[in-house]
Amino acid sequence: MKIVLLCSTGLDAFHQEVLKPVMEDASMGIVGAYIDSRPRPSLKKRFLKNWKRGRGGYMLVMLVKSHLAQKKPSVSAVEFLCSKGIECVETQQPYSEESVAKIKHWSPDVMVLLGGFGIIKEPLLSLAPKGILSYHHGDMRKYRGQPVGFWELYNNESQMGVTVQRLSAGIDKGTPIVERVVPIERGDNVKKLCERAMDSSTSMMHEAIQLLGDLSFSPNKIQKFVRFPI
Repeated sequence: MKIVLLCSTGLDAFHQEVLKPVMEDASMGIVGAYIDSRPRPSLKKRFLKNWKRGRGGYMLVMLVKSHLAQKKPSVSAVEFLCSKGIECVETQQPYSEESVAKIKHWSPDVMVLLGGFGIIKEPLLSLAPKGILSYHHGDMRKYRGQPVGFWELYNNESQMGVTVQRLSAGIDKGTPIVERVVPIERGDNVKKLCERAMDSSTSMMHEAIQLLGDLSFSPNKIQKFVRFPI
């Protein structure tokens, strides 16, 4: 299985753990990494952009994310991946003809999103026959695009979901490939629940790639999404 990574300029500890079993599996090979080096817009710019669009609920989520966010230590994606013998290409124009041609040159079976790129759109969505895989830490049927664990705790849920999805157009409207349940324990706060969800899901990407390599595997699409809370 030939894999191309889509990532930002830094790889945190979670991303490094996700890559370990993939790199150790002789049936898989990471043939390239496509790195989004565009500067990230400030919270103020993103806030004003969504204010103009009348997306009040999303603005609330942005503020919650900003309040809860913790600076996660990361390593340079280029240094980390090149040390593993993986070719890296940095770009500030991910949808340019040159960028698309480079991915086609790598001929990936599947791509794995580990950060950056925003909402993925065409032609990137269709460059790999088996699509693009991405994590979603939350129940995709109910809590899409939200701060990890926040709304589950707010609504007194007994568990939260974790998914590796195959992306489609839109925010978290993909097809689940691997799903797990993380119990919510007494005394959990957002930080504790988020850490446990992350720690318990690092092997899921490897499992999802394995499943896509099985010709008998047929993922089940989600038939109904609940639009909550925005």
